[in-house]
Amino acid sequence: MKRRYILYRRKRGGMFYIEDTETRKQESTGTRNRAEATSLLNASNESVRQPQLNLHLAKVYLAGTDSPSQYDGLSSVNRTDKPAAWMPSPAIFLFRRLA
Repeated sequence: MKRRYILYRRKRGGMFYIEDTETRKQESTGTRNRAEATSLLNASNESVRQPQLNLHLAKVYLAGTDSPSQYDGLSSVNRTDKPAAWMPSPAIFLFRRLA
């Protein structure tokens, strides 16, 4: 099976890049380390060969990192530490318009 992604290193700067052989799109790996770049290359090629397996692996990784009881959805993101009294009353805005 032909590899979809290939790895190369640019002479200027020594950064490793991954190229898609079908679309010719080139993307930086963000590293000068050959081992890290090879790991990213293998992950890219595996994602093309086995997309369903990767979906299941991602679910397993996510299930192992966070417990659902630890978070209560997006409400924890929208929460503020300030009490509700810091917000100005809507009546203030009404009086400003009338004045």
